[in-house]
Amino acid sequence: MPRTFARSCASRLRAGASVLAMLWLVLTFGLLLLLTHWITRHVQGIGYLLTGDGQIALALYFLIMLPGVLLHETSHVLAAWLLRVKVRRFSIGIRQGRGQKIALGSVEIAHTDPIRSSVIGLAPLASGCAAILLIGSRVLGLDGLTAFDWQRFRGVLQGIYHTPDFWLWMYLVFAIGNAMLPSEADRRSWRAVGLFLALASAVFYFTGLFDVYSDSLGRWIGGGASQLAYAFAVIIAVDVIVAVLLLIVEQSLGLLGVGRLEYH
Repeated sequence: MPRTFARSCASRLRAGASVLAMLWLVLTFGLLLLLTHWITRHVQGIGYLLTGDGQIALALYFLIMLPGVLLHETSHVLAAWLLRVKVRRFSIGIRQGRGQKIALGSVEIAHTDPIRSSVIGLAPLASGCAAILLIGSRVLGLDGLTAFDWQRFRGVLQGIYHTPDFWLWMYLVFAIGNAMLPSEADRRSWRAVGLFLALASAVFYFTGLFDVYSDSLGRWIGGGASQLAYAFAVIIAVDVIVAVLLLIVEQSLGLLGVGRLEYH
């Protein structure tokens, strides 16, 4: 009886940790989406104020984001190659996307099943998170973390300015982190894959397999969510610094009479 009770308590603790990790993941991902959208608009806005030309402003934004764009598009190509899906076209550069949207690069693949299409679409997010986690562990001291530890993360952030080549690493985190999010084309097959995962989860639940593998699944999901939350949190920390600098530049340009922009 005591062993059964102890195992039950341990299982509940692991489940609670997994839920907490998922909450951190959802929170950090939501904040990252908002910051990326805000920064994209304001970087281009400042470029327009300085040059008076929307195309030049867009070109400056492209150059700033180039390391992230390269990683994003080459991740698509590598994933397609590993999954044996033909790449029809690969390009790096500014082009008109669907509607009024602008693309900084594109990869066109041959028609394939929704599973492989979704994996190829997710490749930039996976490679971007891997790059951020590598920088975090090897450069910023975020190694050996198995659960999201906000206190330790905050401590690392407080000493981050002493990192050698601080601005270079911050620039790479910024460029990679803000270019790795899936585009509308990348998300095209997600609905079908989401339906498949929902059906698979229902089968696991009603056949009792979920109870059998709940501990291992909980550890796997919790660990993955924690690592992703760390990657997103590192990018958010850098984006906040960038956002503050952008606000200072915008206000300074307004005071100098260069102009102000209204964002809608």
